[in-house]
Amino acid sequence: MPFANITGLFALISLIPFIVLYLRKPKPQDRVIPSLMFILQNKKKSNQYDFLQKFLSNLLFFIQLFALTGLSLAIAEPFMKIPYDVSLENTVVILDVSASMHAKENGIARFDNALKEAKKSLSGKNSIILAENIPLIALENEDEKIAATVLENLNPKATATNLGDAMLLAKDILQDKPGRIAVISDFSNVDGPDLLAVKKAISSEEVIVNFIDVSNNAENAGIIGMDVAKHSIKVFVKNFNNAQKQVSLRLVKDGKTLSESGKITLLPNSLESFVFDDTPIGISKIELKPDDDLNVDNVGYISAPLKKKINVLLITNKDNTNIENALIASKDISLNVVNPPVLTLNTKGEKIEPFSHDVIIVSSINNIGQRDGILPGTFQDLSNYVKNGGKLIIAAQDDLSAFKMADVDILNFKGAVEQTKKVCATVVNEITKQFQNEGCFATVSKYLAASPKKDTNVIASVDDAPIMAFKEYSKGKIFYYGIIDAASDFKTLPSYPIFWNSLIGSISNAEDINDFNVKTGKVLAVSQQEVKTPSSSLKTSKVIFDEAGIYEFNGKKFAANLLDEKESDVTKKSALKEEGKSAEALKDRKAERDFSFSVLLLVVVFLLMCFEVFYIKWRGDL
Repeated sequence: MPFANITGLFALISLIPFIVLYLRKPKPQDRVIPSLMFILQNKKKSNQYDFLQKFLSNLLFFIQLFALTGLSLAIAEPFMKIPYDVSLENTVVILDVSASMHAKENGIARFDNALKEAKKSLSGKNSIILAENIPLIALENEDEKIAATVLENLNPKATATNLGDAMLLAKDILQDKPGRIAVISDFSNVDGPDLLAVKKAISSEEVIVNFIDVSNNAENAGIIGMDVAKHSIKVFVKNFNNAQKQVSLRLVKDGKTLSESGKITLLPNSLESFVFDDTPIGISKIELKPDDDLNVDNVGYISAPLKKKINVLLITNKDNTNIENALIASKDISLNVVNPPVLTLNTKGEKIEPFSHDVIIVSSINNIGQRDGILPGTFQDLSNYVKNGGKLIIAAQDDLSAFKMADVDILNFKGAVEQTKKVCATVVNEITKQFQNEGCFATVSKYLAASPKKDTNVIASVDDAPIMAFKEYSKGKIFYYGIIDAASDFKTLPSYPIFWNSLIGSISNAEDINDFNVKTGKVLAVSQQEVKTPSSSLKTSKVIFDEAGIYEFNGKKFAANLLDEKESDVTKKSALKEEGKSAEALKDRKAERDFSFSVLLLVVVFLLMCFEVFYIKWRGDL
């Protein structure tokens, strides 16, 4: 039998003086007694009781001997290892709720099997962690009845899974308490830390980690990607099976089919794409047919805000400018062109309200006093337009410094410089992000030397001269476009119309359709409000896009889709079925606990001492 404190056995040395004291005989003393007494006593007793008398006379010795031995052994702390079920005290169930848990075989989903295993694992105080891409605590330290009720109301989500972080969170819940962590998953496409490393780090004699595999044999072909634009939708479909499969896609809105792809043949483990030419306004969806063992990736939801074109007014005295041609080419812009001095009649002879436009661009205009020059007070009208929330773009021209621009000039102009230079982006934002890889994106042979005024932000420059700058002015914005197109190669580059489309969209605060279509797993902070999810409504300040479908908050509708190639690959084998050391390390391990005999020995010693007192009193010595 092992001892926890082996040095405690030295206490047995105390038995030596004890035995010596009992063996020492007292010296005989002379006494005068009547001999007749012995004769009468011997006649009353039988010789067969001689041994019993000797034993009884030494019984006190054995009582004290056993008591001292028990105390000495108790100090040495003898123990033995016995099987121990730590789950009787605390159980943490980690439940995989990722998209792959929707996968079915013979009509039974992996998640259904996971719930059965989770209910079997409940005992003692129970906690439940949902292993999404970000682990969530669904229950903490409750009894079996409450835990079973919570499990019955759970459903799989549409995200990836992070079992490693969920296991670390389970360890934090247990803290230093003994318990069991039951990880229930299909162990397919697991994100986060390595499971074996985490298990090794948190396992101990008091914490047991069990892996329960609920994977099955599922087949799937699904939508793994969508490029949603204002005017088109590109859909990517992959066949994860080892056999060829025929599928079809259709664009549906309000239950009506707007467009169909026809039959698409997918080779084994192949990827195909299809483009729908028009994006419907509002909420629509792409459906993949036929259904298979994983339906969460057979539907792609789409949210498209109203296709409100940006109304732009171009004030210029020149015809067919490069800016005009770039704006006409954009599908997102509705353009009116006016020639000063008249601003209420466009070049098509139509009457317009000039200051009702979203954006006004001033480019290549004649000054006051020149033929067809602007009227006095035009720039003051433009200033009032910006103060009321309008967006103004002023393009550079040779004599720009000669204009009386009221308070809409955001730079101090110093005159034209004729010198060949590179235009380089100094800030990367929505306007200049297409140039972030190149840095310097255009060459100019003439530019205006200038310096920025207070609160003016420069985003592109030639050496120290601002070429592109903007400023928020009252409720509106003013942007300076300092490239003189006639003296630059920028107008000939493919990035030129893209730049103007981005500039108009950015300065007018146009909504980007990509902001309304997200991948599941995203977390967005919002003001405290009622948020409608695909399955429920709740009041929250944090939106977790963990379901595929439509979310409503901030008065807008957002579409969330899985679009995860790894999570859609439910044909991949579970990590637990792989051969080798890894699979062996994932097996369950029984727990053992040290059972100490010290307390039991002390109880026995106490009982012996109580019996000793009783015996001494019975013998008449007390």
